[in-house]
Amino acid sequence: MHMRYKRLQCDVDHPPRPRMVVTLLSTLLLSMAGGIVGCGGAGADSAATSGRAVVQLDPEKPSMGECHLTVKLFDAEDNPIDNAKLTVEGNMNHAGMKPSFAAIKETDQPGVYSGTIDFTMGGDWFLLVTAITDEGTLVEQTIDVPGVSVE
Repeated sequence: MHMRYKRLQCDVDHPPRPRMVVTLLSTLLLSMAGGIVGCGGAGADSAATSGRAVVQLDPEKPSMGECHLTVKLFDAEDNPIDNAKLTVEGNMNHAGMKPSFAAIKETDQPGVYSGTIDFTMGGDWFLLVTAITDEGTLVEQTIDVPGVSVE
């Protein structure tokens, strides 16, 4: 039994595939370039990171649960940063987990902040430390916390 199939005719002209691929790639690259210029440029209102953070955990190799942390903030000239608005956000290295935020307060020592963070699960974590002063000094730093144990 032989069946014959008839090809449907269409009145729409389709561009050749190579031309379509080049057009799509060009559009994608131009939109990405616009996003980089629009979001990544340092404008008059943007702040640049101008300092550093040193984080100490106690215990040094934390386990699941609350962990004490001390954050020392320094400006670009290595002077302690006081009176900063500081956040410490803990995230796991894999997607799907809710972040954990440290409860942290400034101590009586210059540039030293202290508090606790809750590691809700064992595994590899990282801390996003962000601090900004009223004068506009900005510190952003990522601290790796590998191997948080279950016990």
